[in-house]
Amino acid sequence: MLDDLSLSVRRGEFVTLIGPSGCGKTTLLRLAAGLLEPDAGQVALFGAPIADAAARKQIGLVPQTPALLPWRSVLDNVLLPLQVNRSARNANQADPVELLTTLGLGDALHRKPHELSGGMQQRVAIARAFVFDPPVLLMDEPFAAVDELTREALRHELLNIWQASNKTVLFVTHSVAEAVSLSDRVVVMSATTHGVQRELDIPLPRPRGDLVETTAGFLELERELRLELRAGATAA
Repeated sequence: MLDDLSLSVRRGEFVTLIGPSGCGKTTLLRLAAGLLEPDAGQVALFGAPIADAAARKQIGLVPQTPALLPWRSVLDNVLLPLQVNRSARNANQADPVELLTTLGLGDALHRKPHELSGGMQQRVAIARAFVFDPPVLLMDEPFAAVDELTREALRHELLNIWQASNKTVLFVTHSVAEAVSLSDRVVVMSATTHGVQRELDIPLPRPRGDLVETTAGFLELERELRLELRAGATAA
């Protein structure tokens, strides 16, 4: 449930939603994807109703689980959106093989999902979302099911691809480090009001390398975000 929530995301901005379970993060993401309709108010993309944007294939979604088709190879899973949505093809779409190679899957193009680790499967899901070049990506805790070392590697791979693509991203996570390392802005959701508790700008310079999380600026922002989350939990 969400109540009296207003949120705007600028073109090319990476915005992360964070907060305790039940605060409405995934609900907000589903509203943004057009999978749910609001009881009141509206959701718009580039000034048009979200249903129109979804019909034009302007939104890519990366779910918590990769949802790969087990009988298709890695490459064929990534090609699926282009085969299903022929009208969504455009001159700027990524080369699937190049994209998979960038994600470290160049040697796994013809393997089936059951032959891949959890981290490799999630890389395929990321490639699938990027391949038809939607201007907006919605990502619902895409790294939640992998170990911490793999999670750290995945977020830096995502950051590298995003920094080269200039897409607008709305990202859901429970990880404070992930929120700070990826985002231009972090939106802290409240479990008590089911709205926005605070918006925290992340002024770390871009591009951000894999050592950004060791810098003093990162550690101070991480501390500030943790304190904000703790304050919200205390208020609840």
